[in-house]
Amino acid sequence: MHARVGFLLFTAGWGANHFASLLVVYRKELGLSPSALGLLFGAYALGLVPGLVLAGRASDARGRRALVLPASIVAIAASAILAFGSHGFAVLLAGRLLFGLAMGSIMSPGSVWVQELSTPEQGPRRATLWLSAGFGLGPLVSGLVAQLAPAPMIVPYAVHVTVMAIALVLARVVPETARPRTADAKASSFGRAELRVLAQLLPVAPWAFGFAAVTVAILPGIMRPYVERPVIYAAFVIVSTLLSGVLVQPLTSRLGPRADLVGLAVGAAGTFVAAQAVAIRSPALVFGAALLVGAGYGLVITTGLREVAARVAKAQLGTVVGIYYVLTYIGFALPFVHAVVAKSAGDVLTLRATACVALASLVIRAITSSVVRRRGYRTDSY
Repeated sequence: MHARVGFLLFTAGWGANHFASLLVVYRKELGLSPSALGLLFGAYALGLVPGLVLAGRASDARGRRALVLPASIVAIAASAILAFGSHGFAVLLAGRLLFGLAMGSIMSPGSVWVQELSTPEQGPRRATLWLSAGFGLGPLVSGLVAQLAPAPMIVPYAVHVTVMAIALVLARVVPETARPRTADAKASSFGRAELRVLAQLLPVAPWAFGFAAVTVAILPGIMRPYVERPVIYAAFVIVSTLLSGVLVQPLTSRLGPRADLVGLAVGAAGTFVAAQAVAIRSPALVFGAALLVGAGYGLVITTGLREVAARVAKAQLGTVVGIYYVLTYIGFALPFVHAVVAKSAGDVLTLRATACVALASLVIRAITSSVVRRRGYRTDSY
């Protein structure tokens, strides 16, 4: 049964991220500026935040199905709105905001739903796997469709709407996994333990999607003048990034609670490689950067989910998972910040500065983890 919910997460991830491979289409057809494209890419996160927080908390009380299935219908409608993106920036912005809101209401309770249908060891990995597969393969499919089929701003969304509708039908038979709350559980509230977990993850979590955004949203646009088929190129860069994130996830068990530190180091190295690719104008080197930042993404996000699942009571799990995803999605602001800073500093220097900030976050996380271990809080039970 977890595969049916996982497939729905896959299609949601597809809809959330295939927009990235179409950015070059909008830049060409609508003449949108890099900052406008960065705003569209990040607008999704503005809708996502309330969806993640409110839906995660509501799913703890009302159940996973009650949130995921209706939100999937909204996501399908949002994808249909984006199919009319040729009418201008405002339509694209509305579609992205609405899809973000729907995605937040799917992602948080849906991830917990998959985890509750799985063993404690398999759950976080399965949830991340289905989402990452959608984030990566969706853009590839949409990129190929946009490059080879007519109406590149319409047909990719039509394909997505069809597949997601099928996934929704399949998921309708999956049973609820959240138990009705007892009076004690209803009385329990979000407290110090949950805040402590999130505070410890704060220096790391934004880099999950921050690293991915380097090659998903920033580099394809920069390299567009140097490749013959920019849409297909962008799609394969995105797939390389997120496939690397999927393949590296089994290492989180071997690396233990320090996996996120390794992820920060690898992701920072990938960002330095990205800067070098821009400096020498090498589209091929971008794939090397994609593998490294993708590995950083995979290690960071999976470690965070494992830590939340191990240290948070089930009655608050949906809420905390939702807030954790909010922290990871702060990274989606990076393309917009990069576009603004690069106007004066240039792309190469901005990417190198980004890598240095990631390394500073690594140092902060290492210090705080050491302090927490000395005080005796649980940090290694997962």
